[in-house]
Amino acid sequence: MGWWTAKLFARVQAAGFYEDLHRRAVQLLPPSDGRHVWVDMGCGPGLVTRLAAAHGYHATGVDIDPAMIRQARRSVAGFVPQGGPAVEFMQGGLDMLGRLMYADVVSAASLLAVLPDRPAALYQLLTSLGPDGALLLIEPDASFTLGNAAAYRQRYRLGTDAWVMWLWAATRRPWRAVQLADVTVEGWITTRHPLLDGMVNAWILRRA
Repeated sequence: MGWWTAKLFARVQAAGFYEDLHRRAVQLLPPSDGRHVWVDMGCGPGLVTRLAAAHGYHATGVDIDPAMIRQARRSVAGFVPQGGPAVEFMQGGLDMLGRLMYADVVSAASLLAVLPDRPAALYQLLTSLGPDGALLLIEPDASFTLGNAAAYRQRYRLGTDAWVMWLWAATRRPWRAVQLADVTVEGWITTRHPLLDGMVNAWILRRA
């Protein structure tokens, strides 16, 4: 996508409400002591990857766009305390999962909705998990419309971050929103955790 898009995405991820909802999603998983592996697919500038590291995981962010990976590496400087778990970023797509070790957590934020073959992508994400692993999907809900976003901005007085909320809502397509049926897989338990007043969902999948 190029350096300009990577810079824009980094600014979006720096918005207070945006970072907070992704932190809440990450904290739905138990903290780690550095011995567990978290792989963040479609990591962009690396927000969820950094939050996973702060949550105690050895975190790896993967993105197909080299500009995003460069931005992510710049953004991570100084984020994790000295002696904390490792953070790394790699360029690649979903096929990269087959070349990585099994993960305790795999995450994908705002990714599944834009992929043409959701079942195939979901299969790749799930098969990269270890025996007790969990998949975390963070996706806007169909209710994330311009009208609801405007009401949220007024209710919580977002200030300088209001444009980020508007931009995010304006680029959503409600008919492309990830629904329960999209993340229901035989042999897996799917739980939904509403965030941002229900305009965003965190879906967690674990083996039954």
